[in-house]
Amino acid sequence: MLSTITDNVHLFRYEKNHDDLFEGCWPINKGVSINSYCVVGSDKKVLVDYVESGASFDDDLAQLGLKLEDLDILVLNHMEPDHTGALSTLFARNPNILVYCTKLAATETESLYGYKNVHVVANGEELQIGGKTLVFYATPNIHWPDTMMTFIKEDGILFSCDAFGAFGAYQSVYDDELTESEWALLKPETERYYANIVASFSSFVLRGIKALADLPIKTICPSHGIVWRKDPLYVVNWFATLAGYAEGRREKEITILVSSMYGNTLSYIQTLERMAKDEGIVVHTVRIPDTNSSYAIEKAFRSKAIVVAAPTYERQMFPPMAHCLDWFIRKEIKGRIAMHFGSSLWSGGASAEFKKYAEALKLDVVDSFDFRGKGTEADRERIVSAFRTVIERVKED
Repeated sequence: MLSTITDNVHLFRYEKNHDDLFEGCWPINKGVSINSYCVVGSDKKVLVDYVESGASFDDDLAQLGLKLEDLDILVLNHMEPDHTGALSTLFARNPNILVYCTKLAATETESLYGYKNVHVVANGEELQIGGKTLVFYATPNIHWPDTMMTFIKEDGILFSCDAFGAFGAYQSVYDDELTESEWALLKPETERYYANIVASFSSFVLRGIKALADLPIKTICPSHGIVWRKDPLYVVNWFATLAGYAEGRREKEITILVSSMYGNTLSYIQTLERMAKDEGIVVHTVRIPDTNSSYAIEKAFRSKAIVVAAPTYERQMFPPMAHCLDWFIRKEIKGRIAMHFGSSLWSGGASAEFKKYAEALKLDVVDSFDFRGKGTEADRERIVSAFRTVIERVKED
């Protein structure tokens, strides 16, 4: 889909299949866009980022009276294959196009596509294309080490690559066009995108925001999601808040992760939800594996505390929950207040394994134990007492 952002700056938007897994991991049942941009100067025609294998922007280019063969420069802000998978076709049809990218991206371009017609940019380097000046800024590890952003001085447009992006497919192109239902989708899908894709690199996000703070940004054009033209600082501040969750500035909320084979562990959850509600604490309950770990990561990332309610399975933690906590390690969902409980019968074991996860995740554990079968009244009181402590700790400033 072609949209014109401003004079001679155009958006090409490709909607990824809803049934796919983003990065082979994350469900995108609400969709996701892959955005590419065409900047037409009087001297040079520039494509900023591209699209995944099997996709094409031929029809969009045709609406501008252009073909792939007419492009002079390809700016690759980031080499991940959702933005570069179709480069083999582009390079075959336009073997003279000059790639602008970082040093690491140049190495990746050669190793993936055998393409060497590359110009390695310096931080702050400018490119004149006739009526427009592109400036390149290194923003490593947002979220790959090869990443940079590109700024058009005359228009105040920042091509931010994966920063300030979102999951979700939207009929609207711009923030000021979003309907109420689209805003309702954008919030969780942006936060899930951040927690799943960017969270591990939050310190670099904050560093990048600080480095670009003095740019006169009027429009932010990310590689996924909507274009921010009415209030670009809204999404910048939003990402700064999300990055702050990794630094310890989290919401006074509790995420309950629950797995239950036969209902014994699950039977305690409504009591905990009621207790939190009575204290005015937002609680997010995520069933594992009924719900993909993607959503557990999203909710736990913003929460001050997590509750792991998981039974024993063959002397160890119920495997789907262990898999979810393994994701927490990989995504660095660390430093939360926590508790664990779960049913067992002929042996325990979940609690012992939870302690290993707690150490890796630097959790502040209030309590962790396995109970037999449905549990006794003493077990119930122990769970309630531990959760009451969790609530009080969450309420603290």
